[in-house]
Amino acid sequence: MNYNQALSYLFGLQIFGIKLGLTNITSFLNYLGNPHFKFQSLHVAGTNGKGSVCAMLESVLCQSGYKTGLFTSPHLVDFTERVRICGRPIEKQFIVDFVQEFKDRIDRYQYTFFEVNTALAFLYFAERKVDLAVVETGLGGRLDATNALIPLVSVITNIDLEHTDILGKKLNQIAIEKAGIIKENVPVVTGIEQSQALKVIQSICGGKNSPLIAVNRDSSGKIRKLSLEKSIFDLRIGKAGFENLELNLAGAHQVKNAAIGLLTIRELQRKGYKISPKSIANGLKKVNWLCRFQIHRKKPLVILDAAHNPAAAKVLKQTFSDLLPGKNVIFIFGVMQDKDYPQILKELSSIAKKIILTQPKTKRSALTSDLENLVKSLKIPCQIIKPVKKAYSQTLKNSSPNEIICVTGSHYTLGELLA
Repeated sequence: MNYNQALSYLFGLQIFGIKLGLTNITSFLNYLGNPHFKFQSLHVAGTNGKGSVCAMLESVLCQSGYKTGLFTSPHLVDFTERVRICGRPIEKQFIVDFVQEFKDRIDRYQYTFFEVNTALAFLYFAERKVDLAVVETGLGGRLDATNALIPLVSVITNIDLEHTDILGKKLNQIAIEKAGIIKENVPVVTGIEQSQALKVIQSICGGKNSPLIAVNRDSSGKIRKLSLEKSIFDLRIGKAGFENLELNLAGAHQVKNAAIGLLTIRELQRKGYKISPKSIANGLKKVNWLCRFQIHRKKPLVILDAAHNPAAAKVLKQTFSDLLPGKNVIFIFGVMQDKDYPQILKELSSIAKKIILTQPKTKRSALTSDLENLVKSLKIPCQIIKPVKKAYSQTLKNSSPNEIICVTGSHYTLGELLA
């Protein structure tokens, strides 16, 4: 078996769909010798921002000399992006060997794609003897396969409406699902602002004797400069003050994500981890997380952003308004059919000069004909160009050097462009 055959097998597991619950993953991890008990971890849930927070935590910890694993999803171009140690992706041969060794058991018990990914990541981190692993939930929290972990700190970045068919149609229902990652006596860091959702988290933390650390209450900061390349800000956490921190990610929302990350770091420091102010500054400066208001090209300016729900689209719109006020944007937009794309398009419409509709090569993609009717109802010029790379090349060809282009809507759209 080679790497491509192993990937074909793994992606074929998607026929088993999403099975929420911990029975499968617990039995598989037990069979593997419970690798998740052989390393310490941080567990990160939330509607948006969790990937960015995970990347910041990984970067700061690696700068502090800790061998740090990172497990996130989905990937952009290659499966190996999902599992890395201090920025170095998992070896393809490990994936091949894992599939060959455990294929019979996976088939027998019909483990899902994400359950197998999770088990693979945990076994890899255990065998590579990481000091810490930063683990992002796949969907929700309570019944997510990653919830087999007992972390040092649980993080819930924020809560908004997404996956409402599975997690619930109200914020407090979604909050209950995300709060499922809260463990007895394990501190919880959150950036949640909505009082309704925050009350749910507070109640569950109280019942589990888990200290709750909230960004708005336990930190304060001041943004000094926002630019396309970076964000510069001051932050105070308890008695610790940081001045002129430089973050290698654009947008005011990333400053808040950094505050979530640094509150988490403080909890690790309280547990004896040696993380200096210099390591924190270097970690934020060097954080590497693609397709988050990322400059892909300068003339014309091309921004890549993985916004794929209304809350993220709202943040994307605000970031354009903050960094490029008064400018209109040509969007290249491809989205999955299970997303709330009417609301995403509505959010982007106020700054859209034109929307180029495209369709990534996956069965989950929304049809461009459906998108076209929506865009026309918003009175925005639109054009259908498929596939994604053709949409990009033709848009570039037809744009002047002063135009602003943004490719967004889905990780799949961006992954296809970058492949």
